[in-house]
Amino acid sequence: MAYNQEDRSPESIQSGNIKSNALLDFLGCSYRATVRLIKGLPSRLVGSVKRKIKEYKNRPKRTDINRVYVVVGYTTKKRVDEKFNAERRMMIMRRGLLILIFILLLVIAADRLTGMVNYGEMAQIFGIESWDEVVENDPFAERETRNTVPVSTDSSKPI
Repeated sequence: MAYNQEDRSPESIQSGNIKSNALLDFLGCSYRATVRLIKGLPSRLVGSVKRKIKEYKNRPKRTDINRVYVVVGYTTKKRVDEKFNAERRMMIMRRGLLILIFILLLVIAADRLTGMVNYGEMAQIFGIESWDEVVENDPFAERETRNTVPVSTDSSKPI
């Protein structure tokens, strides 16, 4: 490969050395950080597991998903029960509002989608003039034909 006169200048050689030194410095830092991470990983995992076990043992015993209140200071049981009931009512109201919003979104979406459909064009596309044509060849319609023979379901009579 032939070099131009400009490529042999000391400035381009020096800038190449700076770039390679920066790359080597970056790779060295990355290597040291990775080694430090891997060396400290077991002790951090053991510490986090011990912490979780300690938190689990220190939690109050619960029988359901509701909060457990610890009476502290001058609080009475009546006050705690009132707070619990207020939170329960708020949770019920939030769930009701979410369901209502979801239903409204469904109604709005259905309204928008049915407004976009031109049923005259759809009938013309599929070649349907009336509903009688649609249900005319219904294989599940209950019709009597004269050629069918009634079948006995009584097991006591031989066939």
